[in-house]
Amino acid sequence: MSESDNKTETVDVEFLKREFEHLRAELAGAKERLSGNAHEAMERINAYLHNAGLTSRVESLEDDLEELAGKLKDTGRDAVTRLEHEVCARPLTSVAVAFGIGLLAARLLGRR
Repeated sequence: MSESDNKTETVDVEFLKREFEHLRAELAGAKERLSGNAHEAMERINAYLHNAGLTSRVESLEDDLEELAGKLKDTGRDAVTRLEHEVCARPLTSVAVAFGIGLLAARLLGRR
């Protein structure tokens, strides 16, 4: 190998070393920036999850759902009571209506 070939190889190796060190420094800086951003994001998420306003809103929604469920039960009970009263008051009419609904359902289902 000649002396000029040796110098070219040395220059390339030195250049690569400098570039590698530069890349390593940039990656270290990027890692610190990402670490800081991740830490900030986690703090925001924790603050959101532990926010007293969020907890009170969820509790309020739970209370509203329980109230609506109670109203739905009451409405269902009332409807069953009224239906029971109508069937007792008009038993023949109730049987005829039930028979008609059964014929209609059988006819609709029989076409398929």
